[in-house]
Amino acid sequence: MIKNIILITLITFYSSSIFGQNIARVENVKIESKNLGQEREILIYTPIDYDWRENESFNVIYVFDSQSREFFDYTSSMISFLTDNTKSYIVVGITSPYNEKLDYARNNDLLPVLETKESKDRYGKYSGNADNFFAFVSDEVIPFIDSNYRTLNNRITVGHSLSASFVLSSFIKNPNLFNSYITISPNLAYDKDKLANELVSFDYSKIEKPTYLYLSNANEGIDYWKEWKPAREKVYSFYRQELKNNNLKVKINEFPECNHWSTFPPSLNKGLDFYFKEIFDLQEKELSKEEYKVTIKVKVPKKEDTLYITGNQDNLGKWNPEKIKMEKVSDFERQITLKLKSPAQFKFTRGNWKSEAEVTGTYGNITIRPEKQTEFEFKIENYFDN
Repeated sequence: MIKNIILITLITFYSSSIFGQNIARVENVKIESKNLGQEREILIYTPIDYDWRENESFNVIYVFDSQSREFFDYTSSMISFLTDNTKSYIVVGITSPYNEKLDYARNNDLLPVLETKESKDRYGKYSGNADNFFAFVSDEVIPFIDSNYRTLNNRITVGHSLSASFVLSSFIKNPNLFNSYITISPNLAYDKDKLANELVSFDYSKIEKPTYLYLSNANEGIDYWKEWKPAREKVYSFYRQELKNNNLKVKINEFPECNHWSTFPPSLNKGLDFYFKEIFDLQEKELSKEEYKVTIKVKVPKKEDTLYITGNQDNLGKWNPEKIKMEKVSDFERQITLKLKSPAQFKFTRGNWKSEAEVTGTYGNITIRPEKQTEFEFKIENYFDN
């Protein structure tokens, strides 16, 4: 496996009294896939603050069809605009390029073995490898990202057209692999509405955690691809009228003024905007059942500082800024050892919110995965009331 940084796609300047200038990066990584029997490239965007938030972990967005860089680049660029630059994500672009030597195309990745003559005639030999592609994603790409980057368990996946169809098929195969599914103009009609029928008949009790499913369409079925509209309406009707599941939130948007290609930007904007406003907090509250013993060390600016830690669970005081006092181990060091569920979010104060600490390399809540690391060190630069 070879990793080479081949392109820096975005230069962003972040200025404050604490931090200097940073750049977001895009890396090109080649994976020799056992499941696909071929080498495949993926793109990995790490946000501007990834390096200096060195103790923290990040959620991940997986974007399919990223051999078309516009899908990957647009997704990685939109996050800061939709969140006022308050949330940072790793973005992984999964590519399905044409392999001339093997005569292998993206549709081989994205379509299952087809059954009807009509579908076989339409797609020809470029189909049938979706199961192996799913195994590549679930067993090779995601473990690679989790092993080599500081990731949280909250995963979003984005697909357009047949890659959106594949994302929905992935949901059916394992609805708990991702937390959120953004599917833009999926084809639900191939093989006599096979995917539409599978979505309607799926056992939604298999969903184990709060999950977000977004679907959108353009003018498919109005001006072209007439068979798409009945299949789509079957699924929309089911989600709007019949499905009852507390763990699944479905959002549907229609963009009849857009064509199949131009619908990606407005669809992604709407899908992610709804996610950040209605879904993000709900999913972020989900904690592991297990607790992990960790030690948190903090360097303070003044030897007389009395320091407290507060965060998102009982052992962190449930955001009470004066409940959990840290131990003084030396003039400028404070420490605490406790058991935490994952992911743990917290802040430091001197006993009230007016005295919240400004911590080097962080802003907002500090987010860690205690199951991945047993010791964390931070440095306080100042306090808000100074």
